Amino acid sequence: MKQTISKDLFLHAAVCPTLGWRLRADLPGDRATSAPVTPGEQFWMEQGAEIGRMARGLFPSGVLVSSRNVADAAAQTQQYMQSGGPHVLFEAAFVVDEYAAKADVLIRQGDTWRLIEVKSSVNPRPELVDDLAYTLLVLSKAGLTISSASLLLVSKDYRFGMEDAKLFVEHDCTKEAQARAGEFQAFWDSVRSATRATSMPAPALIPACKGCVIFSDCLGKGIDHHILEIPRLGAKKVDELKGLGVYRIEQIPQTFDLTPIQARVRQAVITGQPWVGPDLKQRLRGIVWPAHYLDFETMSTALPLYPGTAPYTQIPVQYSIDRCTAVGEIVSHAEYIGNPMHDNRRDLAQRLIHDLQGRGSIVAYSTFEKTTINGLAALFPDLAGELSALTQRIFDLEAVLRESYYHPAFHGKTSVKSTLPALLPGMSYATLNIKDGGSASATFAYMAQGRYTSQQIESLKKDLLAYCGQDTLAMVKLHQRLVAA
Repeated sequence: MKQTISKDLFLHAAVCPTLGWRLRADLPGDRATSAPVTPGEQFWMEQGAEIGRMARGLFPSGVLVSSRNVADAAAQTQQYMQSGGPHVLFEAAFVVDEYAAKADVLIRQGDTWRLIEVKSSVNPRPELVDDLAYTLLVLSKAGLTISSASLLLVSKDYRFGMEDAKLFVEHDCTKEAQARAGEFQAFWDSVRSATRATSMPAPALIPACKGCVIFSDCLGKGIDHHILEIPRLGAKKVDELKGLGVYRIEQIPQTFDLTPIQARVRQAVITGQPWVGPDLKQRLRGIVWPAHYLDFETMSTALPLYPGTAPYTQIPVQYSIDRCTAVGEIVSHAEYIGNPMHDNRRDLAQRLIHDLQGRGSIVAYSTFEKTTINGLAALFPDLAGELSALTQRIFDLEAVLRESYYHPAFHGKTSVKSTLPALLPGMSYATLNIKDGGSASATFAYMAQGRYTSQQIESLKKDLLAYCGQDTLAMVKLHQRLVAA
């Protein structure tokens, strides 16, 4: 059998034939296919697999099509679908015109079939309906009559300890999926032609290019500052610039209509120098000393790990605080990390109140810390007054960067992972054992699941504290760098 076209490949190629061709060709060096899986990504794949296993438990008579080879799985599916076969099939596989699809749950209803796709989301988002619609289209092409098409999602009302059946809620998406399948039909031949082509289809600049995994090797190749870096540059203006033959920020005419924020990005790129807002120094003087630089790390899982918690509850599990009496002058450090075998939110909240007592600004990066503290205040009404008082002291350092400073090396972003390399190139997370927030969250979740020995847990806690501490130190250094701007 020829190499098949998967659901993901079809959905990508329907939007961008160039990306579809690259994904199917699996070209050497293609980051879309060669990037290593992070611990955070691995964790969510495992969560999805576990939810799929639990969903199959809702249908005790179901039979799993176990072959991993698509051709063998399709052949096995056909055998099961003969008259008198199993009432319910899991992972039933179909291949039509090189397009391959697997149905998570397929239920026989006389001469028709009920299609159910299992997802770890709590909401029937459009992209999930698209997944369902693709499967519906392939199964219909294979000659099946689908009586209904549903998404089996995680229930918001589920709580730790409830029976598995209460984890799920079914959303009937038959009409929406049929409509989308009809739209996908228009791409049936073109996607196959594009992905089988001997040469890559000519790329076109579209909204999906922003954030595309191959953009730097496609339309962005050789362009240090593409127009897509311009913040909130709408499709209409992108089309206008395309019409002018402009793809680089430095080529944007001075007469082209840009917002003040967009114009400052163009200025920084053209001059090669940071744009410094006239109010930068004044805004930074709004920090009250001593200042406490605060960073939280949280854990969120589809399958709750603690009593009383719901799917995707954002649970703060650790924090780091650097206390400074002046810019760049750290005089003390406080940190907290909970016992992964218990819900430590109350203990964390009490410790946080203690460690941030007194006066002085609480410097955070983005609104995340404020949101997290507000969540604790809602959870523990008796601590709400003291916790709410902390939020009144928060100073958002990212807001200052976003509104009063721009460096061309930000490439249109203001996250700490974008600003740090630009302003403090010598400071890196590369030497840490835990290098990103997703991996930090997954590591704590794995500990809570009992994956590690007590000795391993103590070592991992040190790694987590080092990562969180690096975030607060980064804020201290960024503040120092901005004052010197």
